[in-house]
Amino acid sequence: MKSVLDEPKVEPETEVRAKCTCGGLDAEEVSKRIEKGMNDVKAAVSEKLEDGKIAAERLLKRGRYAVEDCMTETEHQIKHHPVSSIAIAFAAGAALGLLVPRPVKK
Repeated sequence: MKSVLDEPKVEPETEVRAKCTCGGLDAEEVSKRIEKGMNDVKAAVSEKLEDGKIAAERLLKRGRYAVEDCMTETEHQIKHHPVSSIAIAFAAGAALGLLVPRPVKK
């Protein structure tokens, strides 16, 4: 008794050639379309990444300029109002000292 698994699916002397078609197109045309689509996606992604990089660099420069302006303005205020600057620094330090918990010795 022969098992179904023992029988060959395709006879060795017959040659089976099937042409892969997809919607009337052959495999080469489909692969070319896929490759073109992948290249388009790759170009679009790299363009967006480059735009993001440029935007990040601009934001970093603007942030750096803002910090420099703030430092310059602070120096100017300290030079023109030294007593009030010291009073404000003391008050900020005292408030921070009250808010930060101290370790308790047991």
